[in-house]
Amino acid sequence: MDTDATGDPVTDAASNETIRTILEAGALCLTRLGRDKTSIQDIADAAALGRTTVYRYFCDRNHLIKAIGQYERRKQQAELRARITDTASLEEALATVAEVIAATVLAYNVPEHLHRHDHELAQHFTEDNRDRHERTSILIRPYVARAYQAGELAQDVSEDEAVEWAALVLLLIPTMPGSVNLDVTDPRSLGRTLARRICQGIGRPQASAGNGTAGAKARARH
Repeated sequence: MDTDATGDPVTDAASNETIRTILEAGALCLTRLGRDKTSIQDIADAAALGRTTVYRYFCDRNHLIKAIGQYERRKQQAELRARITDTASLEEALATVAEVIAATVLAYNVPEHLHRHDHELAQHFTEDNRDRHERTSILIRPYVARAYQAGELAQDVSEDEAVEWAALVLLLIPTMPGSVNLDVTDPRSLGRTLARRICQGIGRPQASAGNGTAGAKARARH
């Protein structure tokens, strides 16, 4: 398999137009067809390339599907870095993270494909839970750590516990059913609702918010 200098097609996508074309064509195919029905030929056709060219960079279908997911996550990370400021509260940061995840889920038509019994997609969500939890934890840890140091977390909640709880809630987004009070088709509203609920569980009660500085100093001593 030929790639550019890094040997990583997803990394090389930033400088290799052909790889980027394949990944973006693959994303469009997954959106339209779902996982079960997307083939290398579908992606090659969408990219206006030959199968041989696709195989030059991706050894098989599984490798390409995985690369598309990695490519999407890198775009998510770039968006979060651009949108979440250093002064954002934990709730604001988590709301943005949840919004970006929800927007991606809708962009890929995940609820629709699951409703149509896309077995490969369903299997992905059941078998990849540990990896998904780890990736989500890495994504949100910087914001939780900042809140912990600032004394924004409840006194009986550690940084690791807060990360674990927030990640578990965010993992539900792709398969979360809507309700009267939860519109899963509105990423911004969903993000704000989930962030508020998460912070109610791990955050310092509002009545004690003034003790945040003292809490931060106590944690700094440890």
